[in-house]
Formats: sequence, C-alpha cells, structure tokens
Amino acid sequence: MRSMISAFLFALIAMTFVSGPAAAEKVRCSAIRDSAMCVSEPTCWYDVNGQGCSDGARPAEDVCSVHDGESTCNSSSFGCRWNPADKKCATAP
Repeated sequence: MRSMISAFLFALIAMTFVSGPAAAEKVRCSAIRDSAMCVSEPTCWYDVNGQGCSDGARPAEDVCSVHDGESTCNSSSFGCRWNPADKKCATAP
C-alpha cells in the first residue's frame, strides 16, 4: 500500500514539475469577426469602415478630420482650424 501511495505521489510530482507551461498560440486578428473581441487583443485593431479586425498598431488619424463644417471645426477643443483652400478641417499647425 505504501509503495502504491509513493508511486502515485512520485507520478504527481513528475507531472507537476516536468511539464512546462503551454505555448500560447499567436492570435490571427483577421480571423476575429467580433469587434469587442478584436479590441480586447493588444495586437489587433478594428476598422469601422468595413475592413474588420486587422493586425498591428492602429494607424494615426487626424482627430480633426471628422468635422465637416467650418463652425464645428473652429469651435473644437482639439485645436482644429478650417482650411478654406481644401475645404477640410485639420489640426492647427
């Protein structure tokens, strides 16, 4: 009986210390379809313009480009100024 208990304990200890941690599988961002799951992954970003989940860091965007009108652009708290030549809102230099 003692040898059976010691064999069981030896097997338990061997399995505990010999087996290493499982290797994490690399996440393929393009395979993720849900936007919430996409943004929860640190290596992924979600494109709201229909491209879906993409790999890598999110590209930098001008925060002022979403303003369509001159009055909205000039009253923005982001430091935006209306460019009359391009008829677009852009970050003030």
